Amino acid sequence: MPDSDRTHPGTDATEPAMDFTGLAAAAAYAFKPDFADVAARAARRRRKRAFGAVFLALGLAAGGGTTFAVTADRSPAPVRPAPSPSVGPWRTAVAQPGVRGPAPQPSYTEIEPGRYDPTARDKPLTGMFTELRAGDLDHLYLPYQDCAGKNCRQMLAASADRGRTWRKLPLPKSEHQPFVALVHGSLVLAQESDPPPEGSYDPRTLPDPTYWSSTDGGVTWRRPAARTAEALPAGWPVRMEDNAVVAFDPATGDPVRVRLEVLPRSLFLLDTPPGAGMWALSTEDEPMPSPRPTGPVLGRSRAVAKVSTDGGRSWETRELPEFSRRSADGSVSLDHSMLYTADGRTVYVREQRGDSVRIHASTDGGRTWEARAVVDLDGPMLSLLPVGDRTVIVEGRHGTYRSTDQGRTFTRVGPSLGSRAHAIPGGYAIATNNNEYSLWLSPDGAEWTYIRRPEVP
Repeated sequence: MPDSDRTHPGTDATEPAMDFTGLAAAAAYAFKPDFADVAARAARRRRKRAFGAVFLALGLAAGGGTTFAVTADRSPAPVRPAPSPSVGPWRTAVAQPGVRGPAPQPSYTEIEPGRYDPTARDKPLTGMFTELRAGDLDHLYLPYQDCAGKNCRQMLAASADRGRTWRKLPLPKSEHQPFVALVHGSLVLAQESDPPPEGSYDPRTLPDPTYWSSTDGGVTWRRPAARTAEALPAGWPVRMEDNAVVAFDPATGDPVRVRLEVLPRSLFLLDTPPGAGMWALSTEDEPMPSPRPTGPVLGRSRAVAKVSTDGGRSWETRELPEFSRRSADGSVSLDHSMLYTADGRTVYVREQRGDSVRIHASTDGGRTWEARAVVDLDGPMLSLLPVGDRTVIVEGRHGTYRSTDQGRTFTRVGPSLGSRAHAIPGGYAIATNNNEYSLWLSPDGAEWTYIRRPEVP
């Protein structure tokens, strides 16, 4: 029996019903009003990420899947694939006893160019704030609010046994309500939502964020002790701050910062496994033509990857495929779903091409590139997940597609699992992008287990 029949009996996974029944009720149940502070934080983040000439689209680009190969000098038209056997195993299962499988993935609303959202326009509740998060294959977390009238407490539902049992724990009390910024195993980092700075936004003058750390899955909290270093320790979870790259000690939660004295333009750190080094998207000005033309010259910029293999001490520029340099008005848009790598050697870039997506691959850490498959989508591409050095998984609205030859060919292996696929300690996670905001977990990228989020509050 195909995966689609086991997961959604009586439905056709290639054409899922767009069922939004209960979406508003589920949203209200999970996050009772007032939730304006979350909306305000989201607006501030969007303003910060628009710094400079670059718009960082925190969303999902269009995609899908097909089965054929493409070389750098050949560009066939996209082809819609029929279901076909996959190379290697692909299995999905529901782990929690008595829990039904996930509902079909919904359609998406484009709320800004290149940014998609499964909920209604202008609503503060989105998948970015409500989805279940994995510290590893066993430690799962769901931030939420527990409200009595207008008095709301920031809470955390936590599981240490892969969703079999849950504890509901309060986040630290503070004048500025904290939000969960990072999870890694049993480590949870909560960051206080400090008020936005007055006047013009200059990341070099902003104060360091205020954190709370818990090393026991949210049971107890402490203020971590921060320090500055010339390089970050290897293997620690990393995140980007306004004027620094910071790593957190998994044993204590204490942050170590590397200052960005000369801040690259709109440096946007990607979520990559520790062994891949640190990868970020940025922009740089294209060289002026020589000889310089007479008359006005429109300055152009291009997207580049910034790579650090020494803990942030130095950053090397890796040029991206030619398409990412195109800009009609002197600016270029970056998207966190543009570039992916699991090991720092095999790197993928997706190129949006109308109603299709083209995969570009590099096997030498982004120094040279080859165009691979053109993937027919018929809807947005939800995410791309590298697994090892040869396998890559593409999530589309109508199915999951897998390549075992570094993006040269793709096979549809089952229904869509969700979006924002990423590596976690010990495996991989894919968040469902419907009104469930739950998770698929896998130790190897082939065996996937559905974990439904707990009922809150």
